[in-house]
Amino acid sequence: MLDEGCFHRPKLHIGCAMLFHYAKTRRRQALKIAFNILLIPVLLFAFHHFFQDKANFSEIYDIAVKAGMAVMVVLTGIFLWFLKSKEKFEIYVTANEFYSYHPIFKEWCFSVNPKDIVEIEHHLRIDTSAMTNINVYLKDGTKVQICQNYPFSRKKLYSALEQANAEIQFPDNPNVFKHRKTEAMDQYVSNRFPLTTKVVKSALKVMPGQNVESAAGKQDKRQ
Repeated sequence: MLDEGCFHRPKLHIGCAMLFHYAKTRRRQALKIAFNILLIPVLLFAFHHFFQDKANFSEIYDIAVKAGMAVMVVLTGIFLWFLKSKEKFEIYVTANEFYSYHPIFKEWCFSVNPKDIVEIEHHLRIDTSAMTNINVYLKDGTKVQICQNYPFSRKKLYSALEQANAEIQFPDNPNVFKHRKTEAMDQYVSNRFPLTTKVVKSALKVMPGQNVESAAGKQDKRQ
């Protein structure tokens, strides 16, 4: 597993058959930033065109222009930085390696053998806000996390991992996250939102401790 050296991405082994591969350079991200930079003048023009007859328009428009210019300056700096950067996010699967590298966040850098993977879990944590994690549990009891910040296909990724190790336990759906409520969490929600909790439990017949599924922020209720 990559640790201290995870920020020094190793070269791929020549001859390794790729079961899955996704990479995104910062130069590709720079193109999106460039689009946003060009979009700001268009939005300012549209704002001027449709609202110039409103009261106090001049004062509001001056503020909007200054704010827009400030955003453009910041985005331009990020654009130039990304354009010069050679770093990239990369994740791939071969028969003997499941590899992930993130140029900034260490927790998404790892290299493990697919045959050492026991289970991949989609976890949804709900307290004051909702947070999702993709945990990869290994035979030695450790775990790593899969990055969710890039639009690669989890279905194809899991299919590749299954080819490398058919004994891995996968989520029922690659796009669904499950949350198992504990009694403590159920009590916390009940105390904070007593009326809402009573209404929801009465309508959905959800008892404390029952599984709740969520996909992209939506819950899939089960009886």
